[in-house]
Amino acid sequence: MGSYLSTSKPEPVAESCSSHTKNPKPKKRKLNDFRLDETEFSDSISIVQEYPAEPSVKTTCKPSKSLKPELVTPCRKKMKSTSNYIYKTLFVHGENSDIKVRALNKDWPLHKLYLCQSPYFDSMFKGSKWKESNQTVIEIAIPDQNITVNALNIAFGSFYREEIELTPIEATNVLACASLFSLDGLITQCEAVMLENISAHTIVDYYDAANLYGVSKVSQRCLKWLCQNLMINEEIKLNSINLALFEKVISMNELMIIQVETDLYSLCKKWLYFNLVDSMYTQDTKIDSKSWQKIANEFFKNLLINKNKCLLEYDEFKKFICIFKKIRFQHIMTDLPSLRLLYSDRIVPVDWIEPLYAKNWFNLLFIDQDRLSGEFDLDLDEFESEALRFGRMLHDEQPATWRWVGFNYGVDLLVTHAARTLTLKRNTINMHSPYKGLLSNKTLLRIYYVIKLVELDPKGNELWSKTTELTCLDLNRSEEKYVISVETKVKYPILLNLFVSVHPFSHNYMYNNNNESIVEQI
Repeated sequence: MGSYLSTSKPEPVAESCSSHTKNPKPKKRKLNDFRLDETEFSDSISIVQEYPAEPSVKTTCKPSKSLKPELVTPCRKKMKSTSNYIYKTLFVHGENSDIKVRALNKDWPLHKLYLCQSPYFDSMFKGSKWKESNQTVIEIAIPDQNITVNALNIAFGSFYREEIELTPIEATNVLACASLFSLDGLITQCEAVMLENISAHTIVDYYDAANLYGVSKVSQRCLKWLCQNLMINEEIKLNSINLALFEKVISMNELMIIQVETDLYSLCKKWLYFNLVDSMYTQDTKIDSKSWQKIANEFFKNLLINKNKCLLEYDEFKKFICIFKKIRFQHIMTDLPSLRLLYSDRIVPVDWIEPLYAKNWFNLLFIDQDRLSGEFDLDLDEFESEALRFGRMLHDEQPATWRWVGFNYGVDLLVTHAARTLTLKRNTINMHSPYKGLLSNKTLLRIYYVIKLVELDPKGNELWSKTTELTCLDLNRSEEKYVISVETKVKYPILLNLFVSVHPFSHNYMYNNNNESIVEQI
């Protein structure tokens, strides 16, 4: 130890030590018992006094090179027993309470020291302008109907513990309490619970609460969930989705269409029916697709008193115009059964449909006759808002080839799924097609597409997704090209969405000299 010990003989120390037993055995003590008796304390003082003063030396303990770093890294552990003791003694039993909080006809014996963790209570107790600052009983008015007694109990209990027990159904109520008392930590925990438990049973309540209390991450996730599940999840109660939310979802480019645009129109009609006949659609009511369409058609016909007017032309139903305006009717019109459906339903005004004939005719002529049909460019924003939308559920890895219904301006596209790979093929007149006599026989055609694949968990939350960029694809007659693949880690079923366009969305010859649309003037 070198110069640490003095070389002079420690005479007093030797005499002091000689009076005690040599090599005394240390006394056994409990982990928390560090008190010294008087004899030990005096001995320790005398030993310290006999050592010469030395400059303080800062020593560091270097870990051995043979030890792994994780073995010498300090680990922090919470003393749960202390937390539980504080919670049970101070909160549950209310011992030594110095303040009583009264809300919703219930009293909580609490402690100002703990309540001051909340800015709400901190300003109340420390501010001289608050009459409650000197009171031992304070009554809190609860104007928010989302706040319940149980939610208040969880919120007050969070002052006394770091962990809380929260069920998914209580999350919105506790979030309301946490927002009232400005408890950021509790808000974060509510947010985490809500993000983990978004499903058909919680989606509407979570979205409404997230918007009301400013939890944007939850509201955005809810919108994404609805975009991916609205057309496939039969557990969603359509009558629980209000007008504003339904309009917002169907107007989003992220909406996953299943099958074709006509199916979105049918979904809007179904939503309208269940919202107008709320009492007929309960949690226990299950109506298959054919039955509800028959019932809905009869219901809408009974509303149409004037044979010369469509449903959305009546004043009491004009508020629903914003819903049906989001549908791309120009693509529904390319299929004869779908076009007949529009006229027979008499929900959408005829004035919405007839101008689209001219626009579709321009598109057909462009594809068949315009020399630029193989050279046009598209803007992404315009493409997403105007393109044809198709969708399908891929249930397994089995090979399959299909087409979606619709004339598509004479361009018959076949989609093939095999060996986790998707290809697009341009079908020509020498192959079977429902539109065989009308297919474009031009040598080269240009198409633009975006494909999105999504894997969902049993609750409908996204596990994996893959989206292509806006891609230009030039196809010769009967030519087939690769478009996207599915990674081996992905489990089926997966959702497939295809956005595609075979023409630009505006043509120079559709406008007059004043840059006014000819179609709008028709």
